[in-house]
Amino acid sequence: MPYYRCTIVTPAGKKTTLIKESTNEHELATSFNDSEHILVKYTQIADSAIMYSKKNYSRSIILEFTEIMTSLLKSGLTVQDAIALCTSIATDPKTVWLCKSLLKALQNGLPLHEALKMHSPSFSSLYQSLIKLGEQTGSVTAVFERMSVYLRNEKKIRGKIGNVIWYPLMVLCAAIVGSTAIIAFIMPRMVEVFAAFRVGADQDAVIELARVYRSIWVSAVTFILLVTATIGFALLRKYSSRFSYFSDYMLLKLPLFGVYIKAIQTMDFSFAMEMLTGSGINIHTALRETAVVVRNRAYGKALTEVHSMLLKGEQLSRVFGLYKEFPSYISTWIAVGERTGAVGPVFTQIRQYFQEDVDRMSEKLMNLLEPCLILAVGIIVLIMIVQFILPLFSLYGRLL
Repeated sequence: MPYYRCTIVTPAGKKTTLIKESTNEHELATSFNDSEHILVKYTQIADSAIMYSKKNYSRSIILEFTEIMTSLLKSGLTVQDAIALCTSIATDPKTVWLCKSLLKALQNGLPLHEALKMHSPSFSSLYQSLIKLGEQTGSVTAVFERMSVYLRNEKKIRGKIGNVIWYPLMVLCAAIVGSTAIIAFIMPRMVEVFAAFRVGADQDAVIELARVYRSIWVSAVTFILLVTATIGFALLRKYSSRFSYFSDYMLLKLPLFGVYIKAIQTMDFSFAMEMLTGSGINIHTALRETAVVVRNRAYGKALTEVHSMLLKGEQLSRVFGLYKEFPSYISTWIAVGERTGAVGPVFTQIRQYFQEDVDRMSEKLMNLLEPCLILAVGIIVLIMIVQFILPLFSLYGRLL
């Protein structure tokens, strides 16, 4: 059946969009007759585009869905029954629409990880990959519980970042607005004043005014170049696998932030390994499957190479020690597991260690972020004062 992108109005009066499957346009329109939602417009989209259609599901919606599913699955319900019950107990209408969409996909025979791909902008690749592994091992409940903790921690970190950056951003915005007002309104008036008082004949004043305008153009061009470079960097990461690998590799090399990224990737990797090996899957197969879980391409490539060397008969702990992408803690604990003859349970220890490590480093980074932002904003404001405001006061002094 075809898919339609529908624009609806909720009972609260908010406009939103969703993807809905229907036999034809008439059936689509009549499906809203008994609903509290009002259909405003709709457009048919190709089946191939449904996998990449942007959904309007925020992180809070995904978190609510994940927490509800965690509670329901823990009570012993199947995935399909849990999603069906979620449609009746969810408080947000968007969560209800999400559950109905996933339930429809499951009823059509799709596995859950394939149904999540229909909302891939909302569900991250990590989320989808872990759900897929959970379905393979029969541990979907553990995955939802893990993702619930992960999303709550992510929400907490975003909240801390928001609290940290609001004051520096407010100062920066005030400085930008003030400088813009000076450039747009005060400088043209000063030019008129110079002309009226014939100060423009003073070569020093003319040179100073030209320098101010030149500084404005240099600042504007610099800002445009920074924006262009940022957009170009994002496009290169999206379309060039070689550049994506190189940038991910360089991120791992950063002094403090690189260690933090390694810890997060190791935590995700060890959780997947813990889940797979705990279900009876051997180390070789588990390594191959977990390579798709990590989001850093350099880390994932190193895992693939570890798997290849392990197939050649190399010792697992020694191979992990050869790659700088992995913390040394991994090879140490795997060596302990090899000596005791139980490598699988070691990944539980690794996951617990790095989960605590990530929490600790998150606090440290938040404490460092605020003074760094204040310092950066202070430098920007100082440059703006030196480049624009002080020369204008100097020119104004020539009129007195």
